[in-house]
Amino acid sequence: MKIVDVTKVRSRFSVAGHPQVIEMLCPHCLKEASFTIKAWSQHAGRVAAAESPCPRCNIAVLFLNMVDHRDSPGEPTLYVHPDPVGRTQMVGTDYLRHLSAPLGRTYESALKHYNQGEWGTTALTVRHLLEGLATRLLTDAHRSDTLPTQLQTLSERVDLAAPLDDIAEMLAPSGIFGRQFSDETTMDQNTAQQLLELAEQMVAYLVVLPGTMAELKDRIASAPVPLRRGMTSR
Repeated sequence: MKIVDVTKVRSRFSVAGHPQVIEMLCPHCLKEASFTIKAWSQHAGRVAAAESPCPRCNIAVLFLNMVDHRDSPGEPTLYVHPDPVGRTQMVGTDYLRHLSAPLGRTYESALKHYNQGEWGTTALTVRHLLEGLATRLLTDAHRSDTLPTQLQTLSERVDLAAPLDDIAEMLAPSGIFGRQFSDETTMDQNTAQQLLELAEQMVAYLVVLPGTMAELKDRIASAPVPLRRGMTSR
């Protein structure tokens, strides 16, 4: 089940207030569609259900509307099934938005184009994102450089060892965590949680990222090269 944002509801039935027209990406074909619900079926006075076919692919989508919030008053109202098969936002996008709000919007735009099946526009937007990110991190002094040159310069400028140096300092005998290892009874839930998060970030940084990059390089190397327009295969 996926939550449907309230802004996607364009109109409601006048009596019960259930959504009548919902504009959203179809979870099947990933195209913008307007779902018109003819009737809702209420169950046990707590939830209402309705099905509506996508006007583009004609596959039915199930909507569930919560009508009783006594157990969870802050719970969102409308849900859709199945979940959309598109990509969701990566973990950590808040850091990107904090670095640059326009870059955050560019990433969101690339994701939107991808989920709408606009492959060419997605690729161009991702390139703009990478160019903007490299320029932002290198300052405007390298704005005229090509993207490959910018990335090579970035590898020389960014201290990728700094996070590991910080972790080593925290875990040293005199560090904030190292001092507590001598007596495990001093560990509380907050410290244990922070240590676990630290370990997860190290695994992501040292194991997951290199592993996923290696797999991606293999897939790119083995993928068929698309033909340019006007060219034919021999």
